[in-house]
Amino acid sequence: MQAALAHAQFESIHPFTDGNGRIGRALINAVLRRRGATTSVVIPLASALVARRDHYFRLLNSYRRGDIEPLLTTFAESARIAASESRVTATRLKDIAAEWREMVGPVRSGSTAARLLSLLPSRPILSSEDACALTNGPRSSVFTAINRFSQAGVLRPLTDRKRNQVWGASLILDELDELGMRIGERAIQFS
Repeated sequence: MQAALAHAQFESIHPFTDGNGRIGRALINAVLRRRGATTSVVIPLASALVARRDHYFRLLNSYRRGDIEPLLTTFAESARIAASESRVTATRLKDIAAEWREMVGPVRSGSTAARLLSLLPSRPILSSEDACALTNGPRSSVFTAINRFSQAGVLRPLTDRKRNQVWGASLILDELDELGMRIGERAIQFS
């Protein structure tokens, strides 16, 4: 309830010229974390809210008129949907490391490639500089690993530039996109 009310109040105040929606949605997870409802993950409750944009705006207008029950009901259902689908994603994410090993083939234990592969679950988006710092490997070895992983489909470039390229772990990013879509589809069914 507190996360829903804090979010609705922030959206009603609308203090900035841009970014209020993103900040307001981030506020939901900040309240959940502060209250101990979540400890180490972010529940993508906002995916359920934005899936029904018009309904969401009606909820905020209802809240502004003093009727908070529809907002609280929708937040509770959105949290239930997001938590349920997040459990599915958590299970799928556990299997990704094994899929990577199949995609890449043998990787020498202790190599820069092995260290980078082990870091990807916790750092699915990184630059080559990040990879160098995190693996403590030589730049040439890092670039060799990144190229190998890119060719295998483990990593994909997230920017178009040649220098300071940013890479994303494809299977993780795809699963997170799927999570958002599943949450949205279930939220629409709830309407």
